[in-house]
Formats: sequence, structure tokens, C-alpha cells
Amino acid sequence: MATESGNLGYTLTAVLLTSVLVSGCYSSMPAKPVADSQNDIIDNIVARQIPIASSTDKTLPLQEYSSAGKKIPYVRQPNPYTAEDDSVPAEARTIFLSGNYRLREGNLAGATSSFTMLTEKHPSLSGPWVKLGEISERQERHLEAIKHYKKAISVNRNNVNAYMALGLIQRKQGYFSDAFQTYLDALTVWKDFPEAHLNLAILYDLYLNNAEAAQKHYEAYHFLTGEKEEKVQKWLVEVRHRTGINQSFIDIPPANAVVSATEVRNEDIPVATTSGTN
Repeated sequence: MATESGNLGYTLTAVLLTSVLVSGCYSSMPAKPVADSQNDIIDNIVARQIPIASSTDKTLPLQEYSSAGKKIPYVRQPNPYTAEDDSVPAEARTIFLSGNYRLREGNLAGATSSFTMLTEKHPSLSGPWVKLGEISERQERHLEAIKHYKKAISVNRNNVNAYMALGLIQRKQGYFSDAFQTYLDALTVWKDFPEAHLNLAILYDLYLNNAEAAQKHYEAYHFLTGEKEEKVQKWLVEVRHRTGINQSFIDIPPANAVVSATEVRNEDIPVATTSGTN
């Protein structure tokens, strides 16, 4: 994101900086956790409390075909968060950079001071609240972190990074139904949000004991990211082995489907990033 030289010698483009200030963080692919026996017990209880049979099917992308049976290149919905064109004042950028630097150096008190100052001086920015949530997580003040992430969403409901941070901590703390709703809310904001599909798939797979629903969202992530992530490909193969369903939920070719060497494939479509700062 940026390079550092001296105290605050950052080199950062205005676009990226504005994006980081909006969201507070960058999203990244999570590691697939291993559920323990205690979680298995909790899962069996929680799974019965969530209408998971087809409640997220409407959020799935779908490969369409022409009347001639040729694939129509899938056009992803733009990230509504990074698509925002809000300007961030120079003062806010400076304070945010200072807070980020302190956070990287392990100065949590100093970072907290910077980001708290931002929330007071620039209340329309949601990114500082995400950073305060991150700091609270490092301090193992989990309920406080959840509060901060929710505040970020209330400030800017399009902050997709805030949804991811909130969903992850909710899942880690055993609030599975809350995490489910958070990921669903994220997909309501952005239907083609790859990381939301992936995290929802993991939740379905390991915590809600619904392999078929997990398969749908693993496929959605794989489809939206151009089928380039080998780790997710392995997870998808494994879950298909368990469900016995080899036909894709995303790509269902018609009887007259045509395969062409010159066909525009999904992996040729640029994938938007999910960073931001507002």
C-alpha cells in the first residue's frame, strides 16, 4: 500500500490513499479454519436457527448463454464502496497515515489517539472506525471491536471491509447467526463481493453443516475471481465430493452450448479490489 522512509516518508497515490481512508483496511482471503468438537456442538444448535436452505441463492452470480449457446461474458457489479468519489481532506489523510504508522510500529495508544481524533474531526469517514476495531481486536476487547465495526457500517453502509471484519470476529467469537447475517448484508450491498461469498461458504461448510450451500458460495468466489485461486479450487473439489453434485450452480450450459477457443472467459474480466477509506 505504501512505502515508509524516515518518520512519515510515505509514497502513496491519492487514489489509493483516499480508498484506504474510506475503508480503513484491505480485504484478504481468509484461511479456512478447522472446527473443533466444541464448535461442532454449537454448530448443530445454531444451524437449526438460521433459514439456510436457499436464503442466499439470490446473491449468486449466474453465467448466461446466448440463444446460439455461446457464453455471454459476465459483467461484475462494481464495488459500490470504491466506486464512491468522496474527497478526503488533506488533514484527514495526514492523521490517518500517522495512525497507520503508529499501528504498524505497535504503538496502539498513539494509533488509537489518531483514529479517535479522525472520528471527531471527520465523522463522515468510516475507515477510522474500522481501524479502531482492529486495535480493539489486538487488545482482545472483542465486544468493543464489534461495536466499532458496526459503527463503521452505520457511517457508510457501503464499507465492504467493515462487513468482512465484523463477520470474521463474530464467527470467531461463536456468534454464527450474526456472522451469517453480516455476510448476507454485505452481499446485499454488493452481490458480486468475492470475499463475502468465500467467508459465507466457510461458515456454511464448517460451522452450519451445510455442504451444498457451501459449494454454491465456493463456486461463486471461484467464478468471480477467474478460477485462479488453487486453494479454493481444492476446497471446492473436496466439498463436491461430499455433496456428490458435480454440476455447477453458477454455470449451467444449455443443450446447445458451444465451446469456442476465442470465447471470452470469466478470468479475462478484470477483478475489482475491495479497498477503501470513506
